[in-house]
Amino acid sequence: MAVKEFKPKKRINLSMIIAGIVVVAAIAVTPFIVEQIEPGQVGVVYKPSSGVQDETLSQGWHVVSPITRVTEYPIRTQTKQVENMTLATKDGKNIVVDFTYSFSVSPDQVTELFNKFGPIEISEIADGYLKQRLYDASREQISKVTVLELFGEQSGAVSTNIQTQFANDVKKIGFIIEDVALGAPKPDAKTQEAIDARVKASQELDKKKTDLAIAKAEAERKRVEAKGEADARLIEAQGLAKAQKELQKTLTDEMIQYEAVKKWDGKSPLVSGSGSMVQLPIPEEKSE
Repeated sequence: MAVKEFKPKKRINLSMIIAGIVVVAAIAVTPFIVEQIEPGQVGVVYKPSSGVQDETLSQGWHVVSPITRVTEYPIRTQTKQVENMTLATKDGKNIVVDFTYSFSVSPDQVTELFNKFGPIEISEIADGYLKQRLYDASREQISKVTVLELFGEQSGAVSTNIQTQFANDVKKIGFIIEDVALGAPKPDAKTQEAIDARVKASQELDKKKTDLAIAKAEAERKRVEAKGEADARLIEAQGLAKAQKELQKTLTDEMIQYEAVKKWDGKSPLVSGSGSMVQLPIPEEKSE
């Protein structure tokens, strides 16, 4: 009778089983206790037991409680466009304006932002709250100028004033307005006609001013030239008078007689004498 070989049963390692359970459990709960904050954003932490936490989560990986809720807020600069905003000027003209503005969220105030708006996207806040604040600032500032001033010398000042009021209005809850660009206002047809007429009149006035300046410059040139010629003639006359005066000083009787002798051709003068006696020389007879 054959004897069966005895094979001992393998013992199950309890520690390996426990380790496996722990690994599986860790993998199962990892999505709920590890939170990744993307670059350029911060995380606002909300706990059901204590509400919104003062401390936010910076970019990177963070371990949080499974019941903790984290809302990410972007703190990088973003740009928004607002098109076709209808506004009224001081003189009652309606214009349509486009805006482009850049903003960011202050990292120190994201919890205040969360408490005011709750866990909603920043883009939604921009399309609602920020757009309304921009409209209020633009309406107030544009209502201070006429339509012609808005298209002219006041355009830059109006844009700056809108940005200042807009920035001051929203900074208290954590928004930083970095720039506001005012697009070219789009008036109605009648307003455009008035603007074109104003521009044409301004151009004509500028031309008249230019022509007047040219005429004045030409007149001044001629005056200077005339004065120069007069001064030259005066100097020449003064020089001649001075020369004659000096010459008269040298004209003594002896000098006059000497000059007469130099010019005498050897012939007797046709008229000679003194006083009331005039002697005429007898011309010589020509021999035949």
